[in-house]
Amino acid sequence: VALTLAVHNDPRSRAWDSTGPVEPMVRLTFFALVAVLCSTPSALAEAAADSCDASLSTSGVSRIVDLTATIGPELVVFESKEGLGVDHRYQSSSQKDGDPANVSELRFGAHTGTHVDAPRHFARTNDAGVETLSLSWLNGPAVVVDVFDAVALDAATLRSVAGSIPDGVTRVLFRTDNTRRGIMSTTAFDETYVGFTEDGARWLVTEKPNVKVVGVDYVSIAAYAHLVTAHVVLLEAGIVPVEGLLIPEETVVPGWWMFHCAPLKLLGSDGAPARAWLAQMEA
Repeated sequence: VALTLAVHNDPRSRAWDSTGPVEPMVRLTFFALVAVLCSTPSALAEAAADSCDASLSTSGVSRIVDLTATIGPELVVFESKEGLGVDHRYQSSSQKDGDPANVSELRFGAHTGTHVDAPRHFARTNDAGVETLSLSWLNGPAVVVDVFDAVALDAATLRSVAGSIPDGVTRVLFRTDNTRRGIMSTTAFDETYVGFTEDGARWLVTEKPNVKVVGVDYVSIAAYAHLVTAHVVLLEAGIVPVEGLLIPEETVVPGWWMFHCAPLKLLGSDGAPARAWLAQMEA
C-alpha cells in the first residue's frame, strides 16, 4: 500500500503565537495521516502495521527530556537532612505475602519532588487549589534561561539576563547553580540554594507581565531568606511555580523548548507532585 503526501512550502503552514514558534501545521497533518493509516482495519491495516512505528519514530518526533525527580527514600525534602525516607511508600498488599496483587499506599506531602504550587499555598488574595490550574498554561513553548554564578534570582540578576527572556513569553525555566552543584539530587536540604528574592519576583511580574509559569531547579522557587515574600508576590500575580526540576546541561541547551507539566488533580490542595518534561522544537 502506498500513500503520497504532497506539501506546499507555504509560509502559512507555520503558526506562531505570542510565546514563540509553534510546530509546523504540516507536521500535524502528517501525524493525522499516519494515525488514520495505523488505525485502518483489515488488509490495509495489516499492510501498514510494520511501518506505523517506524513512521512515527522517524518523522521529526521531538526527543523527550524528563525533568522529573524520582520519588524515593533519598529524595531531598524541604528543611530535612534525611530526605523523604523509606516510609514514603507502604506496600499494603503484596504477592510475596500471598495477595493476588501488589498495591502501594503513598505517604508524602503535596510539595514533594517535582511539583507545582497552587495560589492558596501562600497567596493572601486567592484560595484556589491545584485542581484549578490550567493545563494550557502548564503546557506549551517555553524558554530555558541559564543564570549561573548568581547567589539569588534578584532584580539585578534578572535584569542582566533580561535579553534571554523574550517579551510575550509565558513560560520560563531558570537553570542556576543549583543544577551545577547537583543539590536537587542530594538528599540533605541545602538552604543556600538559588531562588527568587522579593525584588526579583516583583521585577519578573512588572517587566515580564505575560509570564504565567516559572520553573526552577530546586524544591522552592523562593530563596530561603525570602520564602514567604517571594512566594506571595509570584502567586498573587497568578504565576504558577513549577519547582524541583532537573534540567541537565548535557541534554538541554538554553532557548526554546516545548514544556509539558502534568500535576495531580487534587481537590483543594495547595500543591501537587507532577511529571514534567521537555520536547525539542524542530526548526
